[in-house]
Amino acid sequence: MPKQDGSLTDADRVTLVRALDRLIPTVDAEFAAGALGMLGDVEERARREKSTRSAFLRVVEALSLDLTAHAVGGFSAMTDQERTNALLDIESALPGEFSLFLGIVRDVYYEDDRTTDRPANFDGDDEVFGKAP
Repeated sequence: MPKQDGSLTDADRVTLVRALDRLIPTVDAEFAAGALGMLGDVEERARREKSTRSAFLRVVEALSLDLTAHAVGGFSAMTDQERTNALLDIESALPGEFSLFLGIVRDVYYEDDRTTDRPANFDGDDEVFGKAP
């Protein structure tokens, strides 16, 4: 859970790296958002505006409070499907905040020269997030 001043704990950072890897579908793990070290850029971008900072911290807090993660030893100990389910639960509970967070993650990822071009839309079958009503 983020500290009172809004800074992230080491556990938050580990969790977020795993979450980034679930948010952007990739075939090659080498090009996963976490593997490319994008957390710092995501965090920096999120902190630029009050609304995105708040959304970012709410999502981080929700990740740290996930009961399934606590039961199995943390978000990193969860299976990929359990991580996806946890993120979908957060998207459902915090749709506005999650949408802002997901938008930042996608922007940072697809602006990076090491990644593929940004899709025209995110309606593909490989996209799980951003489809909540």
